[in-house]
Amino acid sequence: MKKYFVLFLCLLILLFCCSCMSEGVAIHDGALMPDGSIQYRQLNVSNEKELDFRDEDSNVLLDEKDVAWVYEKYSEDSGYHLILEFTADGAAELAAVTKENIGQEISLFADGENVFSAIVSAEIEDGKMAIIGKASNYKQLMSLSEKITG
Repeated sequence: MKKYFVLFLCLLILLFCCSCMSEGVAIHDGALMPDGSIQYRQLNVSNEKELDFRDEDSNVLLDEKDVAWVYEKYSEDSGYHLILEFTADGAAELAAVTKENIGQEISLFADGENVFSAIVSAEIEDGKMAIIGKASNYKQLMSLSEKITG
C-alpha cells in the first residue's frame, strides 16, 4: 500500500511541474518575498555601463549613478519584471522627474540602445521603478537585466 501511495505522490508532483511549465511559469531558485513574488537576483549596474533615462526630446533626466540595484522578479499578477531601485539622491530626482513628466514618455537607454519606453502615469515616490511586460519568461528577464546592468 505504501508503494502505491509513494507512486501516487510522485505522479502528483510530476503533474504539478508539467502544468506549471505549460502555463509558462518557470521554476528557478529565488527568494519568496512577503508580497508573494519571487525575487531572483539583485544586481548592481556596472561602472562601465552607460545608463540614461531620457525624455521625449532626448534630454538626459537620470543616469546609472542614480540606480542602486536591479531586481529580477516574478509575480502571478504581473509576470516577469524588473525593479530598479534608486539611490537616495536618485529617488528624490526620480520623484521630481516623474512628477514633471506625467503623460509624457520616458525611455531607458543602455549603452545608447533604447531598452524600454513608457508613458509616465504617476509620480514615483518610493524610489522603485518597475519594468513590466518586457519579458514573458525567465530567459528574456535575464537578457533584459543584463542589458541594463552590464
